[in-house]
Amino acid sequence: MSEVSIHEGIGQLRGTEQQLVLVVDDRVINFHLAITAAGLDFDAGIRLRDVIQDWQHWQPIIDSTADFLRNRPDAVHNWEVVSDVVFDAPVLSDAMLVFTAANYASHTAEAEASDKVGQQVTTNSNQPYVFLKPVRSVVGPTDSIVKPSDVTQLDWEVELAVMIAREGRRIPVDEAMSYVGAYLLCNDMSARDYVRRSDWPMFSSDWFGQKAFDTFTPMGPVLVPASQVPHPDQLRLQLWVGDELMQDGLARDMIFSIAEQISYVSRFTTLKPGDIVSTGTPSGVGMASGRYLNVGEILTLHIPGLGHQRSVIVSESETDQNFVSLQ
Repeated sequence: MSEVSIHEGIGQLRGTEQQLVLVVDDRVINFHLAITAAGLDFDAGIRLRDVIQDWQHWQPIIDSTADFLRNRPDAVHNWEVVSDVVFDAPVLSDAMLVFTAANYASHTAEAEASDKVGQQVTTNSNQPYVFLKPVRSVVGPTDSIVKPSDVTQLDWEVELAVMIAREGRRIPVDEAMSYVGAYLLCNDMSARDYVRRSDWPMFSSDWFGQKAFDTFTPMGPVLVPASQVPHPDQLRLQLWVGDELMQDGLARDMIFSIAEQISYVSRFTTLKPGDIVSTGTPSGVGMASGRYLNVGEILTLHIPGLGHQRSVIVSESETDQNFVSLQ
């Protein structure tokens, strides 16, 4: 893992105050204090929702403030370490969550060979296959993941997600990256028990059943401005179960690029600020080997620059957590 997990990002701390914070080189500071120290105007009542919905205004302010504090860390006090705070998911409560399936060749190959799929997944189509997840499935980067009582095949998928910064429809591929405001780490959990529905032979698979459970979409810890990720195709996606590295892939191995995915989705629905497009997972999921998660196991995810996630698998009877505080 890299020495610095997050060079720059904005997020929200867990708690009644839902404090807006800036992360600079793995150190966390109250956003209001940071902006004030940099000599910029700031409304003390601003929330993460306000920043996301006016991202084009706020991104250069976030960048310049981070640069100032990197050069003048003594300009503010009360720094905290990123590993010592608890983040909420940096996701709006009304965001649309779009996920791309089978978007890494290595992952499609392992799916074809698995007993859960066992048929051709690869295609000559020039269009991605996408699905939606409910925003109520979102939790923070260190929240527990609940293993439903009727699920025995709980699986993981580390993904690179993008946050849309401005409204658009029928976005051309060559313009699509200008709609990306930020990047974030995502875990697209799956209940492989529900991959297929034998009681509905007309429908070959059940995407809702395997993807929609509460806590099945850990996100964050922060939004990393697109200005800080000049080459997203070079990002490395990693996931461990306990101490065992299970997934280790590069974003450049996507079948459909981020731009192609955004363009495709915007053919059907208007994308708005705060919407999330999660871009697929590399090989190494549990379905490939039949190795699924048990209660008590720990998932650790990492994308350099975007931070870490650490989630413990718990049973339904073990948790009474209020799953997430979204904006």
